[in-house]
Amino acid sequence: MKEDSAKSISEQMRTYFPYTPYPQQEMYMRDVASLVEKGGIGFLEAPTGFGKTIAILAATVGTPYRVFYYSRTHAQMRQVAYELEKINELGHNITGVVRGSRVQLCLDEDLRRSNDYFYASETCLSRIRSLEDDRSLVEIASSRPEVNLTSNEKLPSGMDLYCKSEMGEIEIPSIIPKDAPTLASVESLLHYGLEHKVCPYYLARLLAQIYKVVIGAYNYLFIDSNYQNQIVVLDEAHNMEDFLKDTVSFTLSHLTVEQALDEIKEVSRPWASDVEMFLAFLLRFFNHADFKDEELLTRELILNEMNEHGLTRERIKNFLDSWPIILNIQRELIALRGRIIILDRLRTYWVYHFFENFLQSSEQFYVGVWNLRYKKNPQLEWLCLEPKIAFDQILSENPRTVILTSGTLSPLKGTAQRLGLENPLLQSYPTIIPEENILILSIGRGLNKKALTTKYELREDKETIIDYGKTITALINVIPNGTIVFFPSYELMESMLELWEKSGILDELKIPAFFETRGSKPVLADMYCKEASKNKAVLFAVVRGKLSEGLNFPDETGRAAILVGIPYPNTQDPRIKAQREYYEKKQKGMGTAWYLDQAFNAVNQSLGRVWRHKNDYAIGILLDSRYTYRTNQSRLASWLAQRTISISSHSPFITIEKMIQEFFQE
Repeated sequence: MKEDSAKSISEQMRTYFPYTPYPQQEMYMRDVASLVEKGGIGFLEAPTGFGKTIAILAATVGTPYRVFYYSRTHAQMRQVAYELEKINELGHNITGVVRGSRVQLCLDEDLRRSNDYFYASETCLSRIRSLEDDRSLVEIASSRPEVNLTSNEKLPSGMDLYCKSEMGEIEIPSIIPKDAPTLASVESLLHYGLEHKVCPYYLARLLAQIYKVVIGAYNYLFIDSNYQNQIVVLDEAHNMEDFLKDTVSFTLSHLTVEQALDEIKEVSRPWASDVEMFLAFLLRFFNHADFKDEELLTRELILNEMNEHGLTRERIKNFLDSWPIILNIQRELIALRGRIIILDRLRTYWVYHFFENFLQSSEQFYVGVWNLRYKKNPQLEWLCLEPKIAFDQILSENPRTVILTSGTLSPLKGTAQRLGLENPLLQSYPTIIPEENILILSIGRGLNKKALTTKYELREDKETIIDYGKTITALINVIPNGTIVFFPSYELMESMLELWEKSGILDELKIPAFFETRGSKPVLADMYCKEASKNKAVLFAVVRGKLSEGLNFPDETGRAAILVGIPYPNTQDPRIKAQREYYEKKQKGMGTAWYLDQAFNAVNQSLGRVWRHKNDYAIGILLDSRYTYRTNQSRLASWLAQRTISISSHSPFITIEKMIQEFFQE
């Protein structure tokens, strides 16, 4: 980098960074600034507690480009707004807005509490009227073809609108008020809306057109899409591959078809009879299709089976030519029900949307799955196996820079390769947490000297399961406060816990124990954290479950994370099989690499739950003989791999206990 350019980056960091930066953060900011200056794509792995949000903002808000910052959860979006506020406390006036949903931003508290996005959209649109002549949005839409009634609707231009609510008339702004909040978080938007009787949701949409920093959840990534020569940040990007594939995957179910038929019968119009007949044939297909549960299907197989039940290619083509009828069904249902029905909720539209994409998509990137998980509601899944398809949609907007960042992106090269990128910046940064606060123990033998492993063929071995239980109990006994024990799957956790309970192993814990189930709510983690913050407690959870991904366990709530086995994806799952085979066909070895990446990305994520800030300290314990392999340790995030100690199979267990005790005493 040129000397004057490096100097300007240093000045920018001093100008916009509200804290004293660590050397690692300076490295990170320099790389971000370089990416913005030159243009390009970067994969930046910044360990947990690093402060990557403020580092990205400090390196980008002083540039002439807008920043679109997308993350996965509302808490993460709130953090971006908070850090932007810290920058402004230095004397700046950087504008920023959170792209919240109606459920977050409506002034109607009952609607916010509903947490139903369809209901929120429909209720909102049903209340909108013209200020000039008090016509409803439905009446306006009938004479204005550019107006569409969807969850991301297009309102009429050049017309003053208001929301007719119990609070009185709430303005739908068409121009930005002079006194609008310059840092429009959800809270400030609601406060402003209440004070000025202005709709916060529509105000946020307006602000997002011109404000410097636009903050949103992943789903806005394909709604905003005005990224030409701008900066796009994808936080928590370890989720990005799956999100991209899900965005262009489609599912149709038996129940959806039944509900679509109910809509047609409710409308009861002669012009809808052809659509009704199409749906009747489609229902026959769902009732009698000769596919096995979880069978992998080609488009040709699916179309041939549909043809067997009267759903010919000609009938499908005619159905796809009936778009005006779909819109008429929406209008009729609005008139019949006396309220707006958005197009997204219309089940007939769901059927149309599925077939449109099913036939237009390139089959080389897709696979069909016949899903009988719910026997009374078979599902036909048309799954995308190529994340590049959706990622290319983002790149087609010609952004100046795309930054993918997370605490765990390792192995970086594999992710970049699967997105079809050549020569992106791949960088993993050292942790800001002191080395002495991190200890990873790789233990291959248990208390009873059994080789510990969750290999499929040994999952029923009672002696191994018993040794796992005794080993985990002994480890928990020397760990203060909270320990989280992660299992590869719910099935394995349930079978192991059942045997431990029968053997009396769980009774030996003598501390509060909490157990994640498939239906667990966040309150379970709250109960565990409350106990662990004061006393010794244990939480049994599942890798890729809600507690390993979305929640953090700082300080006393997470002094240790114990991983039982390696969470390889289930090879019996046809989706996993199809994905692996797809990548293997694309390039020899790519499928195996993807499979291993999936497992160790989940390991890294689960371990990372227990170091949440620079002063936090914890232990990670890897209980499987396969973790001692160098190739597997190389797949750990670098900041974890550097602090990993493989315990010799000859070491007495008391040696391990002493290492743990000494770690916490220091």
